[in-house]
Formats: sequence, structure tokens, C-alpha cells
Amino acid sequence: VMSSWNHSTHFCSWVGITCHRATQRVLILDLQDKQLVGSIPHSIGNLTRLIEISLGINKFHGEIPQELGRLRTLESLNLSFNSFGGKLPTNMSHCTQLRFLDLLSNKIIGSIPRQLSSWLSLTVLQLGKNNLSGTIPGWIGNFSSLRSLRLGGNNFQGSIPNELGHITTLELFIVGDNNLSGMLPSSIYNISSIYLFGVFLNHFHGE
Repeated sequence: VMSSWNHSTHFCSWVGITCHRATQRVLILDLQDKQLVGSIPHSIGNLTRLIEISLGINKFHGEIPQELGRLRTLESLNLSFNSFGGKLPTNMSHCTQLRFLDLLSNKIIGSIPRQLSSWLSLTVLQLGKNNLSGTIPGWIGNFSSLRSLRLGGNNFQGSIPNELGHITTLELFIVGDNNLSGMLPSSIYNISSIYLFGVFLNHFHGE
């Protein structure tokens, strides 16, 4: 797929690149499922008009670059089904327009940084099947437009925050296969939009 990325062709015509017609600035980088390897270069932070990055289903590794925090207009980031490691970059707190984040099935470690509570426009937050730890932050309950919350297959501990019951738009709620404990907060049961509810393989008790 990279054979089209050469100097004889304008970069707006490269496979996987979508540009703004008038400004010729790169808006979308879509190289999903292209058998790509290596790491994401830090220079991706120079593409400051990007609204979508889709690099899922490849063989990328290394850490997610902090330079993504320079992409203030980014709305969608899909890095799922790769081998990214390291921690979630705190600089991404500057991506306040982010609506879709899918990091399913990688090797990301550490806790969810408090700085990321600025993602108030999120509709999809998928961090399942990584090596994340710590507790599930209560401030996720402030993501009032969230439809999909997938945190299963990690090492989260503690209880499910009662604040998650404030997300009245939630449709997918998956926290299975962690080390969570306590009782399921009754506020969750008031979310009538949920159609997929997974809390399996934890240490919950009660009704």
C-alpha cells in the first residue's frame, strides 16, 4: 500500500489520505488493515488539521506518541488490534473534540489519566483487552453522550463508580474479565438504553 506514497504523486492522492479540497491540508489518515508494521512517527503531530486517524488491524508497536495532543481538531482515533504499549498519553487531554476512541486489543499499561477527563464529547470509549490497571474513574460519568464503554479484559480493581449511572445514553457497558469487586451500583439499572451488559469474571457480590 505504501508504493503510492512517492514524490511523483501529490500526497493528497496517496492511498489512505483525504485532504481538504481548498487548503490541501490532510484531514483523514485511514490505513486500517493494511499489514503495516513499525511505530507511529512523532511527526504525526504536524498534521494539525486531522479529524480522523484509523490505523486499526495492523502490526504497529511502540508507544502512542504524546504529539497526538497537538491535533486539537481530532474527532476519531482508532488504533485497535495492534501491539501498542506504554501508557495512555496525557497530552491527548488537549484533543477536546474527540468523539471516538478505540484502543481495543493492544498492550497499553498503567491507569486512565485524570487529564483525559476533558474528553466531554466522547460517544465511544473502547479500552478493552489491554493491561490497564488502577480503578475505573468516576469522572467518566461526566461523558454525557457516551454510548459505548468497553473496559473488559484489563486489570482494573475496586468497584464500579456510582457516577456511571449518570450516562443515560449508554448502550454498551462491558467491564468483564477484570478484578473488580463490591456490588453493582443500582444507578446502572436505570439506564434504559443499555442492550449489552457484561460484568462477567469479576468478584462482585449481592443481587
